Amino acid sequence: MRKDQKPLVPSFYSMPEVRNIPTDRLKWLDRESEREKLPEDYFLDPKNRRYPYKNKDGSINCYMLRSAIRLAGMHGEDNIKAKAQELYDKYCGGDK
Repeated sequence: MRKDQKPLVPSFYSMPEVRNIPTDRLKWLDRESEREKLPEDYFLDPKNRRYPYKNKDGSINCYMLRSAIRLAGMHGEDNIKAKAQELYDKYCGGDK
């Protein structure tokens, strides 16, 4: 596509990028000060900044979604578990 051409599908319709970085390499997950710097929409529980599912660059991380599904299930937070499962099915291929 040439620089002067517009894409056929506007960018807001395109799927977000998925980058599966292992959670043990994401040191910011355990740092409250780093979490405060991120936008609220990076978390499944934005009010409390819990259950992050996006990397710092805004891409979706399927490992974090799987963790959110397990942890929310363990803690009885069914609404967060359902939201995480929906995102996982949509962007990570579901039950693969």
